[in-house]
Amino acid sequence: MTKKKWLSVQQKIEIMQLPDGERFKSLIQELDGETVAVTVPYRQGKYLLLYSGEMVRVEFVVSDAIYGFQAKVLGRRKSNNVPLVLLSRPAFFTRKQRRSFVRFPITLPVRFYLHPQSVGPLTPESCEEKTGKTIDISGGGLQIYTSTAVQVGAQVLLRLKLNDGHPQELSLSGNVNWVTEDEWNRSVRFGVCFQGISEAAQERIISYVFSMMRQRTLI
Repeated sequence: MTKKKWLSVQQKIEIMQLPDGERFKSLIQELDGETVAVTVPYRQGKYLLLYSGEMVRVEFVVSDAIYGFQAKVLGRRKSNNVPLVLLSRPAFFTRKQRRSFVRFPITLPVRFYLHPQSVGPLTPESCEEKTGKTIDISGGGLQIYTSTAVQVGAQVLLRLKLNDGHPQELSLSGNVNWVTEDEWNRSVRFGVCFQGISEAAQERIISYVFSMMRQRTLI
């Protein structure tokens, strides 16, 4: 993806006041050579009031990383009666790869299906269903606790339901990149790196992680 295509109309973004403001959701509505017009940022029914001259940070997710940039608030205007905030077009972007995704400790029930790396395409019908619990999760992978024997390099298909208000469970696939066995407790911990995760699924996980982090901060 070229830099020119990193931003697009109707793209979902998150906006934060500098230096360490909360994350507010927004959508890019218009783009030109000098400005980025976005909807008024909001979170949990609250709007973020931005004023000309303020500096903000904008972040968004593409398939391989989280990208971000700093922008200056240039003003406000309306388009088809929709209030918009005008931001300066970024001169450069920062990039956080998947390994930099925030890992959030959370225990969730998970179903998974395994078979060796040498075997063909993995489907639930081709393998026995196993169960476990997550130890942590991020946009790039997760860690699972189970009583099932697991081998490094195995393919894994995951079925996971986040308690994020969405009725649909996540269907994810990946590779087992490390395994730790505890013979005393007869348990196994293993890490999964997601492969071929959709942008929608990754965005949902990242939004869930940030939401849970904010909730814990408020407790």
